[in-house]
Amino acid sequence: MDLEAIVVPALFFGSVFGFPLLRRQMIHRHELEREALRRGFLPARVTQEHPALPAPLVPAVVGDDAPALALRLPEPHRLFALALLCRLEDTPPPAEERSRTMLSQIRLEYLPETLRAYLHLTPAGREQLRAQGRDPEGLLREQLERLNEGLDDLLRHDHAAADRLLTQGHFLRDRFGAPHTELLRSR
Repeated sequence: MDLEAIVVPALFFGSVFGFPLLRRQMIHRHELEREALRRGFLPARVTQEHPALPAPLVPAVVGDDAPALALRLPEPHRLFALALLCRLEDTPPPAEERSRTMLSQIRLEYLPETLRAYLHLTPAGREQLRAQGRDPEGLLREQLERLNEGLDDLLRHDHAAADRLLTQGHFLRDRFGAPHTELLRSR
């Protein structure tokens, strides 16, 4: 069996199935770079090479820098923060106003503030934490886990649905309770 019989089909199938995956990854990477450039996270030399980039396809919410902050985290925490962001984005809005408010606060306040606090930690601050026996990476992991647990708890408790069920039960008890059934039996 000659080598050409193996290499040619392998290259053909690799190009057919590999190219779309590679193209998709390159497009995603390019969008991330454009967003980082727009927010000023890339070095100045890159900014001078590309002075005017077109606006991103989906405009970011004003003050919503959690995705950009998450991309600046070290690797294990970056994945956790991005997964948490995906969960927050994919979660349907709860029926109850209190739950919707809490979901919004986690997404727009608590998570970005947690990421900012870690990213703005100076070397002296890291040393101070280590002197107190606390690991900065461990603290970040703990806080991200706490936010994730809070989201789990929020999604697990749909207070509005429970309130509706209790209200319906009270209505049915009032409507068809013992006093009414005794009246019906006496007829």
